[in-house]
Amino acid sequence: MTTRQRLAEKASHQGFEFDYNHNVVYFKGEGIHLSPHEADILQVLLNNRARTTPLGLLIQQVYGSSEPETAAVSIRVSVHSLRKKLRDTGIKIKAEPRVGYEIDAEAVPELNRRLSDKILIALNTAKASGEKEIVEQLQLAYDLAETRRRQWLASHQAGHQSAMINPPANEPSS
Repeated sequence: MTTRQRLAEKASHQGFEFDYNHNVVYFKGEGIHLSPHEADILQVLLNNRARTTPLGLLIQQVYGSSEPETAAVSIRVSVHSLRKKLRDTGIKIKAEPRVGYEIDAEAVPELNRRLSDKILIALNTAKASGEKEIVEQLQLAYDLAETRRRQWLASHQAGHQSAMINPPANEPSS
């Protein structure tokens, strides 16, 4: 995969959109400009969401065959900058020490749903080809993704109901 070649050009959920072609994240209508390097890293992490992307794979997908000696440091600096820029969007980048990085998909439920959709497409393709082992693995991945999505929705709804039952002290009850 070359630096500007991607699996998806846009990723979005309610109030959040990543326009890779223009290196901009839109959150609630406001643009957050990214450097091309930051956009590359975010795209790779979004394409690999729901799992940790090893640093070596991230370097390979961002730089391709022209990997500089300082690639690991450059990735770390760019991830730090991305975290600051995306702080209020619900997108969180978690570091797995000595392993790599992962997008916190819990913060972006629509991206989780899109992951489930991609798994379903791959599952249907595998079923049509008769790949029994792949079908079983994809079915397990789909079940896990859907279970996690339902858990997130339940916790989010419980938190919303709790906030309605117990409003902050400076707000009157309705």
